[in-house]
Amino acid sequence: MNYYELIYLKNEFKNKLMDARIEQAITPYKNLLELYIEGRRESFRLIFSSAPGNTALFLDSYRPAKKSNRLLFFEDIYGAKIIEIKVAENDRFLTFEMDNGHKLIFRLFSTKANALLIADGVIRETFKDFGEMGEKEPTPKQQNLFGDISNNKDPKSRIISANPLLSRSEIDDLIDLNNLKEKTPEEVFQFTKEVTQQISENPVPRKLVTGSVTLINEEFLPLKTEEEFDSINSLVSFRFKNYAHNQRLSQQKSLFNKGIRRDLKRLSSSLNNLEKADKGIEKSELFEKYGHLLMANAHLGKPNYRKIMVQDLYQEGQEMEILVNPELSFVENAQHYYNRSSSSIKSYEEAEKRIPKLEERKQRLSKMLKELEEINQLRDLDEWKKRHQKEIENLALGKTKKRDSSLPFHTLELKGYQVWIGKNAKSNDKLVQLSHKEDIWMHARGIPGSHLVIRMGNDKGIPSREIIQEAASYAAYNSKAKGANLVPVIFTKRKYVRNPKGAAPGAVLVQKEEVELVKPEKPDL
Repeated sequence: MNYYELIYLKNEFKNKLMDARIEQAITPYKNLLELYIEGRRESFRLIFSSAPGNTALFLDSYRPAKKSNRLLFFEDIYGAKIIEIKVAENDRFLTFEMDNGHKLIFRLFSTKANALLIADGVIRETFKDFGEMGEKEPTPKQQNLFGDISNNKDPKSRIISANPLLSRSEIDDLIDLNNLKEKTPEEVFQFTKEVTQQISENPVPRKLVTGSVTLINEEFLPLKTEEEFDSINSLVSFRFKNYAHNQRLSQQKSLFNKGIRRDLKRLSSSLNNLEKADKGIEKSELFEKYGHLLMANAHLGKPNYRKIMVQDLYQEGQEMEILVNPELSFVENAQHYYNRSSSSIKSYEEAEKRIPKLEERKQRLSKMLKELEEINQLRDLDEWKKRHQKEIENLALGKTKKRDSSLPFHTLELKGYQVWIGKNAKSNDKLVQLSHKEDIWMHARGIPGSHLVIRMGNDKGIPSREIIQEAASYAAYNSKAKGANLVPVIFTKRKYVRNPKGAAPGAVLVQKEEVELVKPEKPDL
């Protein structure tokens, strides 16, 4: 609230509250004080808000006070009569003087707004605890209005220097709409005087098309008027309630906006990965060729090095270098490449199925986001939520996804997929039990370590090979072989994994496994 609003508010209060008696003062919730006042013919409810950014003092429609869950304030003036209402000269103090000698001062500063009960010149009680109890009654700040002309280059500083009582929220618009950046210090000084005279002598309480309110007329602040208020009290009341409305709207929109953008980012990442899958056919042919060449050397047992040279049976007289795992036989290495060939084809086929669905989701979410950004009323947001209720529920929009610490295993997110990693043998068993049959299960081959699951819901497909490899690198790291350069990791649908009866914790039987040879990478848990 600014000083000029208080001047007119004082007059409106005096017309209604003089000789009225304070019945009680309560706080229904943080930063809000309600004073119930009994007049000769009418009862009133005075609202005081000390919330930073939404300081307010106004009369609101009367309703009986709650009888429970309330805190009482200023009981020393209950039943006392209001005999005078004053505003400090050039400062934001509004004072009720009571017939029992007490004063109730409303200090309407945006950062330290408070209500103070004064007796014998000393603060006896405060609404907000700023350590002021027992201190002397505060004195208004001496403001020097329209002293020397400021030579500061910044027009905003010139205006504030000339009249620090003007509302800060309106100064930028005054500067832009009146081209004050091009004016001399003298012209800015004179303009400030004229605006001050207008709101001091002939205020125009109006709501602008921007949603804000002002006392400045359209001549000085040429923004279109949407509505004129019948009183300053109505203006203050509207601003307070509209601020709360806008805060709720902003908070809800922010949550939904964040949720939609998060999912759009995941979709873009998934689509980018899937679009690379068309190279899988070429890779499939190359991996199959590696498998054939390694099988041709199956009689050699195991390779001696990680890189070997073999005769290229498809290019007579040429040799080809192949990366292998020396711990595996030529046949096992060949099977590894056959599996990779098969996986590449599956990834390509899966991509062809998933891309249209993901593109459709992306378009749907983009449309939702555009609609959301244009909403400026809570009622419109409610309608938007009803229209997209199913989408919101499916995508968990507007909800903060927190890691569930109650789960007996680690969880993380991998490019749109949720991943579970066991912590120990019992955790591994629980992971298998709680996972879905279509989830992707992984484990370092023949090496003690953690089970890993990529959550698929009821999706019968398989993630892209890039995702499989990255998840496999996590499984490799969470095994006894995490210090090795390359680790074979088996993976399959969870429906092909089972816990044998009577087996030790963490022991499983696996069918239809495939193998990825990966470098161990530490997951971000």
